[in-house]
Amino acid sequence: MSQEKIIELQERVFLLERKIKPLEWDAGRNQINEFKLKELGRLKEENTSLHKELAELRQKC
Repeated sequence: MSQEKIIELQERVFLLERKIKPLEWDAGRNQINEFKLKELGRLKEENTSLHKELAELRQKC
């Protein structure tokens, strides 16, 4: 069960990071609108929580 959960979380992190990178690039060049800036913040928060959960699962194994 734990290994399956770890794999699932890794996939979600990977997909999130693929969404975050272009938004960060746009934000770094001030080419981002307000909606996308809020979306970037939300995605970063979700990414952080997934990394924490993944670390906890890895410690248990």
